[in-house]
Amino acid sequence: MTLDKIRAQIDQADTQMKPLFLSRMECARQVAETKKQNGGEVFVASREQVILETRTADVNPEIRGEYAAFLRHLIGLSRRYQYGFLTDMQKESIAEALSEAGLDPETNHRQIKVRFICDKESASLPILMEAVSLNAISIRSLFLDSPDGTQTVTLLLDGNLKTPGMKQLLCQLKKETTDFKILTLVE
Repeated sequence: MTLDKIRAQIDQADTQMKPLFLSRMECARQVAETKKQNGGEVFVASREQVILETRTADVNPEIRGEYAAFLRHLIGLSRRYQYGFLTDMQKESIAEALSEAGLDPETNHRQIKVRFICDKESASLPILMEAVSLNAISIRSLFLDSPDGTQTVTLLLDGNLKTPGMKQLLCQLKKETTDFKILTLVE
């Protein structure tokens, strides 16, 4: 088969996936609306683990890891999308973190320094770093300490608490990590 024919097959597969992706994201929006009304967490690690295990079980081991990565990415996109609808959750998460740090949200700032802990075994750090990128936030600096099966991550993020992407990201970090803290707002 020629390269052009293979590329045509890829284009066809992409075209077929598009309506399924849009349908899945509409479902994610509906989940967010339900959680907005009834409460509930966006990130449920046990549910995501079951999804990964059941949906990859029948995939050829040669490509199972890639399919699992695809699903993790898709689930991460869905979570990010859901956080965008949960503005009250965003406000509460950020207000709590600022209060714990004794910081005034009205302080002029161009950067935000945060710290959190995540489990090294869960492979959540790459997903969280992808969330930074998906929210169009730049990382100015990153420090990672990983002594005992946990990863303590300190990030200096370019941006402001008033931007939607930053609000979504900080809410997600607060909800999906351990010991999330906003350390400082940097002018």
